[in-house]
Amino acid sequence: MPTKGAGGRGARSHPGVQITEAPIGSLLLQAVRAHAALATSLLADLGLVAPQEVVLLYLQDHGRMPQAELVRFLGRDRSTVTATLQAMERGRLIVRTPSRTDQRAMDVDLTDTGRALCPRIRAAWAELERLTFGRLAPAQREQLKAGLTAARDAARAHHENKETRP
Repeated sequence: MPTKGAGGRGARSHPGVQITEAPIGSLLLQAVRAHAALATSLLADLGLVAPQEVVLLYLQDHGRMPQAELVRFLGRDRSTVTATLQAMERGRLIVRTPSRTDQRAMDVDLTDTGRALCPRIRAAWAELERLTFGRLAPAQREQLKAGLTAARDAARAHHENKETRP
């Protein structure tokens, strides 16, 4: 059930639920949702929605690539990624062209507009980091990073093992 903030009546509820059997997982979900809501607001100031900013930064870091690589990177179905890329293309952030090596495939690259937006995206992510984690002491940040890394790696390993079983 949603929890109330310390202010009681009229205080905003935290997103999510407290699950007695999973206190860390439910708190993590609440934190992720609050972080995502703040990220959505910061991205809106740039005229973007998730995961458009991640696509732009990935293309900036890796250059022109097959659309199928972006599907793999984002971990979403092909039609969802295609819709995202089409919107980005309409916004003149990316360009999709037929692959030079596979006539059935499309390659994706940044436009000058998309490339120029990347420093502002990185600044928005830095601001998101500051707003979300700025109250933590440096040692707390390091502990949080270590704990989240271990949790991520454990979940990935379990998922990969599950998928490789017959």
